[in-house]
Amino acid sequence: MDKSFAAFVAANVLLPAAAIAQPSAPARLMDVVLKPGVLSEANGGAVQVTIKLSGMDVPAGGAIVALPDMAPNMPSAQPRTDVSVRDAEGEVELTTPAEKAGSRPWTSTRRVHGDVTIGYTLPIDNARGSGPPINLRIDGQSFSTPGRMLLALPPGETPYRIKIAWDLSAMGQGAVGITGFGDGDLTLEPRPASQLSSTMFAAGRFTREPAITTEGFSALWGGEPPFDPRPLMQWTGRLHAWMSKFFQDEVTAPYRVILRSNPQNPGGGVAMTQSFAVGYGRGTDPEALKSILGHEMTHTWTANETLGKWYSEGNAVYYQGLLPWRAGAISTEQFLANLNKTASRYYTNTMKHTPEDQVLDKFWDDTRIRVLPYDRGAMYFALLNAKVVEASNGERSIDDLIRRMIVLKREDFPITLETWLDLLRAEIGDEGPRIHQAMMAGELMLPPSNAFGPCFARTTKKIRIFEIGFDMASTVGPNKIVRGLKAGSEAAKAGVRDGDRIISGGAGDSVQADVNQPITLKLERAGQPLSVTYLPRGEAVDAYQWQRVTGVFDSACK
Repeated sequence: MDKSFAAFVAANVLLPAAAIAQPSAPARLMDVVLKPGVLSEANGGAVQVTIKLSGMDVPAGGAIVALPDMAPNMPSAQPRTDVSVRDAEGEVELTTPAEKAGSRPWTSTRRVHGDVTIGYTLPIDNARGSGPPINLRIDGQSFSTPGRMLLALPPGETPYRIKIAWDLSAMGQGAVGITGFGDGDLTLEPRPASQLSSTMFAAGRFTREPAITTEGFSALWGGEPPFDPRPLMQWTGRLHAWMSKFFQDEVTAPYRVILRSNPQNPGGGVAMTQSFAVGYGRGTDPEALKSILGHEMTHTWTANETLGKWYSEGNAVYYQGLLPWRAGAISTEQFLANLNKTASRYYTNTMKHTPEDQVLDKFWDDTRIRVLPYDRGAMYFALLNAKVVEASNGERSIDDLIRRMIVLKREDFPITLETWLDLLRAEIGDEGPRIHQAMMAGELMLPPSNAFGPCFARTTKKIRIFEIGFDMASTVGPNKIVRGLKAGSEAAKAGVRDGDRIISGGAGDSVQADVNQPITLKLERAGQPLSVTYLPRGEAVDAYQWQRVTGVFDSACK
């Protein structure tokens, strides 16, 4: 295919013709009232939730609303009390026990119709464990959680005119309610109720950076991080502004970063609509959080879960150090360290050839498989970038394709895998779909030496593989018992034994990228507690890395 024509096609994928405007029925109403009680880290607290939905008509046995009480890796189910549902005929008797609903929708033996009012209370107890950064958690005198764990929402894509109101009377003077859509009480333009599930909710008394803002970036924390978050959040605000321009975002929407404690898995984060949460622990280094901050903010523009984690997580890892480096927010050395951590984790991963269609089934069972869409995806995008740059003689890059995908999403173009593959074909011909098929099949994604510009060259280095020392399945589930201990492993040398019960600790995703980070397991053996610390590493293998090329200025690479 002629290269100039390929570039034209990539830049001009046709959008669907505008449909002739048709009169539409008024959007249904959804009123949400959130009333937190007195909260403390030591004594817990609760949030009362009241949701009123207009125009409901659900047949007997149909889904009224759903509110998950569990998320992957949560230590225990989120309790709920004082559950009630009322409609035009009065109290609704639920056939799905709302206090133990899991991911199942709430249903009734009779038709539910008219204005429906749903009420319940969510107790919050930090003693349940920290879990992932998506459970309800108290920091100081504040709480935070994504909407998916807070709100019982109706299924489907029916648009609602949504009002969010906060009753903060129990929280004292200075308390404020926060969502990714803005501060305080809000009325949102009609949208599916499901959009509330993917943004952060928080309330209480916070420290903020900047101190006062109504639009744009604002960071909040209710607890006391072990470092001063202000310099880091100022850095994040500047990067957010730069990334908004890079991704050609013309709207200055509210954007909220919630810092919350997470002793179990500090340093992790979760991206939400116009918001994200990032966790800190006792020894968290604020410099180490820059990578996750860059990663999660990339999701603001590029996330597209309909394609799969290889796309959303892969491009976020590809950009998490690259964009801060281009923006001058991190040094060349920091960018290189970030790149090599990703490369180290990928190329030493003993499960790196797992096909992509097997990843989701094992995502929460094995950390080695869980990181594949991130690391393999990043190297996939780096490889594609090199191909696009070469084919266009340096006139285009993977940035152009990602930005085109963002435009299509903004214009409500139905994004499918073929949308992405068509863009690749337009740039590099049939090689694009072939590379994609190879990635999905688990083939090694190896970008060329100059994939990250003339400042860097690929090399190899001996790096010890990640090896926990026993069956990874021992670390998941409610009853974690060590089995499959490997003779001669670091775990065995440190004293771990088959049959030990794992109380806490283990190797999270970040440990795989840090070859010098030990882990500590708190175990129980014959009813007696013990603690074992060791380096979860095995044999050294050749792994690809990148090094700085001397004599080339940074300006030639950015």
